[in-house]
Amino acid sequence: MWTRIRSRKSILLAIVLAVISAIIVVTMYPGSPRVRDFSWAERSIHADDRSFSLVFSHAVDHESIEKNLKIDPALPGQFDWNDRELIYTLDQPAPYGFDFTLSLNDGHLANKVEVKIAPFSATFRSADRAIAYIGTESEERGRLVMYNFTQDAKTILTPPDLSVMDYYPYFDSEKLLFSAVDRNATDQRLLDVQLYSVTTGITGQPAGRLTKILDDSDYQTLQFVLASHAETIVVQRADRQNPGANFGLWLVRDGETLPIQTEPGGLFTLMPDGSAIALSQREGIAIISLDPLTDPAQLIVFFPEFGRALDLSDDGQQLALLKFNPNYTQSIFFSVNQDVPQELLTLTGTVIDAQFDPTGQILYALLLTELDTETYQAQPQIVAINLTDLTLRELARFETDQRDLQFSLSPDGQAIIFDQLQTESPQEKRLDTPRTPSGEAIVGGDLRVIVPLSNVRPTPERPAVEPTIEPLGLAGIRPHWLP
Repeated sequence: MWTRIRSRKSILLAIVLAVISAIIVVTMYPGSPRVRDFSWAERSIHADDRSFSLVFSHAVDHESIEKNLKIDPALPGQFDWNDRELIYTLDQPAPYGFDFTLSLNDGHLANKVEVKIAPFSATFRSADRAIAYIGTESEERGRLVMYNFTQDAKTILTPPDLSVMDYYPYFDSEKLLFSAVDRNATDQRLLDVQLYSVTTGITGQPAGRLTKILDDSDYQTLQFVLASHAETIVVQRADRQNPGANFGLWLVRDGETLPIQTEPGGLFTLMPDGSAIALSQREGIAIISLDPLTDPAQLIVFFPEFGRALDLSDDGQQLALLKFNPNYTQSIFFSVNQDVPQELLTLTGTVIDAQFDPTGQILYALLLTELDTETYQAQPQIVAINLTDLTLRELARFETDQRDLQFSLSPDGQAIIFDQLQTESPQEKRLDTPRTPSGEAIVGGDLRVIVPLSNVRPTPERPAVEPTIEPLGLAGIRPHWLP
């Protein structure tokens, strides 16, 4: 009998303790523990979006959350915590053109294994995979065209009376900045280049809305560059009345056009944020501040004996430089944080272009190598230079000598697009016909893509895959991926 009484007391005590525990849990943790905010929920992300945050309503067990957090398709990255906020940073940009689902179906509170997190699921997507190019056939000839691979849709952006000479995408992909001449103008005015912007329509606004950025009434526009992460433009201009005495660079920003008071120079490129310019000047590369603009512009650093700044990494910390050597070879160097440049590659031939990948760990270069001294023919090739171990990998080699090939690396680092030109002698071509730097008239072009690039940095878990070249069936030149 006493045993039965003790047993009943034990059961009653257990029930009372369970009720007290439940009251304590409810009191300490009112409401179901849950994800309070996900920064990428229902958003469209771009290459610049490298980290998201999850904010929890209560302090959670970090290990259980990290173990159970899933992203489909997978996006490898690193975890970091700030109290109740989880910050997840991607190892590389999310590939474009995908829908993603983030889910958390398990996990518990800190020191409370029995108190589970409410299941959570949300979606986000990466930006459409899209390119722009200058058309070379039929109604597209000389006009800016956008092709959206994700939507399988083509849009002609510029009017038929403008012949586009060059262009750059704005950082948000909403617009393109381009130079153009009037097809209907007299021959005397066909060299009068004006700057415009045009909307792409990729973010929802109507496509083809034209805005004049800079006219040619007093100055002739020679070359221009748009910052990759800001609405900052630098234009090289010549005074129509006195071109030799008044020739230099101008800054176009915030609705103002101001001269940059610096010594004349040659080729130039902009820091991604538009805060400085890398200018070929006085047998070297000068990095000149544009923020704030001084008179003369403040010199930040000077790299002597270099002939050209090839590219700047997205974070502005790495600079690829080209050096012309006395023995007629060329060398690619790179500098980190404006430190002493380090040599990457020397070749007998020509470096046409180079671009950093989004992580800043790979430099892609377009080269002309193996010059035949009898025929003066050179083979173009595209290579990937690993900046960590300084190894080089060839991605593509072309049989024909094509010195005016242009390539563009996709913002997610997954593909390279390039053009292959058909050219003719320019004698009977109008001045508004696009031309190569050597002066030949461009009469046609085919666009091709190199994929995949995701395995350029092989690991034991992810061995290298040989990239392939695929035709796109698009007739055009000077392709650019939209950011």
